[in-house]
This record gives sequence, C-alpha cells and structure tokens, in this order.
Amino acid sequence: MKSRLVRLWGSRLPRIVAAVGMFELGLFVAGYLIYWIAQRPGDLDFGSQYAAAYIGVHYGWSRLYDPTLIGPIEAANHLDGFAPFQHPPPDAWLAIPFLLLPLRWAGLIWQVLVLAALIAAALLVSPARRWDRALILLSVAGFQPVLFALGYGTMSPVVFLLLVGTLRAMEGGSPVLAGVFLGLTALKPQLTLLAIPVLLAAGYWKTGLTAVGVMAALAIASVAVIGIGGTRDYVSFLVSPETLLHPVPWTVKGLVGSGPPSFIATAVVILAAVAVAIRIRPPPDVALSVGVLASLFVAQHLNVGDFVLWLLPVWLAFRAGRPWWLRAVAALTWISGWLVVGVPIVCVVCDVALAVTFVVAAARQSHDRDSKGNIESGEDMALRSEDGAEHDVQRLRRGKREVRLELRRLR
Repeated sequence: MKSRLVRLWGSRLPRIVAAVGMFELGLFVAGYLIYWIAQRPGDLDFGSQYAAAYIGVHYGWSRLYDPTLIGPIEAANHLDGFAPFQHPPPDAWLAIPFLLLPLRWAGLIWQVLVLAALIAAALLVSPARRWDRALILLSVAGFQPVLFALGYGTMSPVVFLLLVGTLRAMEGGSPVLAGVFLGLTALKPQLTLLAIPVLLAAGYWKTGLTAVGVMAALAIASVAVIGIGGTRDYVSFLVSPETLLHPVPWTVKGLVGSGPPSFIATAVVILAAVAVAIRIRPPPDVALSVGVLASLFVAQHLNVGDFVLWLLPVWLAFRAGRPWWLRAVAALTWISGWLVVGVPIVCVVCDVALAVTFVVAAARQSHDRDSKGNIESGEDMALRSEDGAEHDVQRLRRGKREVRLELRRLR
C-alpha cells in the first residue's frame, strides 16, 4: 500500500510542479494585462483595424491602405504612434460593428472576445479529465505570448481557435468543414500558410483544397470591395522593402538575415515539409503541428502575440502514447515563449526542434505500424499454408476412401 502511494505521488509530482509554476506565471500575466489595459490604452494593435474600418465606411474601401488617412485617424483616437493597417481587408470588415463605440471601449470588448477565443480553444482540445483540463487552461494563463496577444488585441487568438476547429473537424470525419475553418485563417495568413501544402502532401485533399477555395473566395471578395487601386496599394505594401527587410529575430530572419537569404531558406523549408509529409503520411494532428511550426518559422512578419499558436503543437505533444522526449521538447518550447523578447534565437531553435521531433516520432510510429503489418502478413501466410495443407490431406483421404469403395464393388 505504501509503495503504491509512493508511485502515485511520483507520477503526479511533475504535474503538480508544472501547475504551480504556470499558476504563478498566470498571476503575473493577469496583473500586467490589467496594468496594460488601464495605463496603456493607446498601445493597441486592434486600433489599426478600427481605423481601417472607419476609413472604409467614411472614405471608401478603395482607400483602405492609404497612409495619409489612417495616420490622422489613429492620432485622433489617441493611439501610441503610427501603425499602418497590415492585414487583409476582411480584418477591417470584422471591426465595422465596433465603430458604434469609442475606440477604448471597442478595444476592451475585442480583448474580451479574443480571451474567450483562447479559452474556447483550450476547452475544445482538453481531455475529459479535470486535472488535464486544468493544466491546459493554466498553460494558456501562464504563457507570455498570451499577454501580448491580449494586450495588443491581435487577430492571433481568433486564428488559433479556427486552427483548433480544423483539427477537431478532421479528427471528427468532417474534412470539408475542416477546410472551411483552415481557409478562414487567411485573416492572418502567414500564421498557417504552410499548413495547406503539408496537408495536401499528406493526402488530406478535401481539407486542403477546401481551404484553398475559401482563401480564393476571400481574395476575390476583397478585390471586389477595395477595387484595383486598393489591391495595388496592398500588394505594394506587401512587397515593399520596409516589409520584406523588416528584421524579425524570432523567425528564420534571425538565423540567416532578411532579404534573399530568408527567401531561399523559406523555399528549402517548404520543400522539406512537403517531402516529409509525402514520405511519412502523418496523422492530422502531426500534419497541422508541423505546418503551423513551419509557417511561424518562415513568416516574414510576426508579432510576439502570434506565438500563441505554439500552444496547439505543445498540447498535442502530450497526447497519450507520445514519447517522453517529444513531451520534453514541447515543454522546453513552452518555456521558451518567455524568451521571445529577450533571447529570440532560443525560440527559433525550439520551433525547429519541436517540428523535427514531431516528424521523428511520426516516422517511428509509421515504421512500427509497417513492421507490425508485415509480421501480421507473415502470420496470415503461414495460416493460409496450414489451411491449404490440411485441405490437401482431406482430399487424399477422400480419394483413398473412394478407391476402397470401388474395389469392394468390383469384388
């Protein structure tokens, strides 16, 4: 009885330590978030969406990316500094209902909504056991990128919820619905862009092609609304040197630098991800994890709050049956979320390490499954051989019996 209690306590001790640590970090995140909302109301990424929606409604959607308009509007709403609208047009459409309120109240409501999106995503992924569900919720509360995502009011938690919906739909046997959810992540496309080629290469055609169709529909609708001039302004912004050469130390740019080296590295990552997906045919959770991690690694523009998407592969690494070394790398990746600002190179290394570890674990699982299948095939062949031999023996016995009967008849 005593040894059983010792084993039980030993198995739960790491979880208890993790829960206490994440709870304390969560208290810091909550306290600083309250300070942010009260003392830094103008430091809000949502403000550019609000200003863009105001431009579209009052000046016309063709001027959505006109910097001469968005600057004065942001200044009139007491935003800290000038922040150009960098998102696709649908992000501005989502902000239209908030124009009924002053920016400060609109921003507060938006922050509540993105917090609800994070909680909903955690509950959708968490197992039925209360202890596991509590750990997942604590991993959200104590994750530093969550502070930046909520403080700035970014679109990342919404994309995160859509990504979780994609996984649930794929595992629930609804590939088309999964593709719709994945296509809607075009609200911030750089966060999940490589998930589509990985899914297509892994054989999830319905999900991948549906996502492409949804993204294409959003692109066509955007061009129809903002017109040729607005589209030209948006494309000019995307390919401008300020955008492409902007230093982002927590992506591939932190390893090889901006410009052509990062473009070459991006091409290599895409080819490698597709080749791996074709080779090992990973399950949906692994395919999505690798696609998201690769997308974050090669993103040309990425905010600290965008790393909330790390939570999904970290959670999936702790599913039942996953090896301990995959869980260890996932835990280190979660911890490195607190180093995005201070030591960004650590985050780059952890992102790559977690993706590679997922691939290795999936490859080993696929190899074990194939080996088991070969063993079972050999056993089936042996059984068929035994059945065939027994059938031949029975046929010979029947032949002998018939010969005896014929001899008796002749006598």
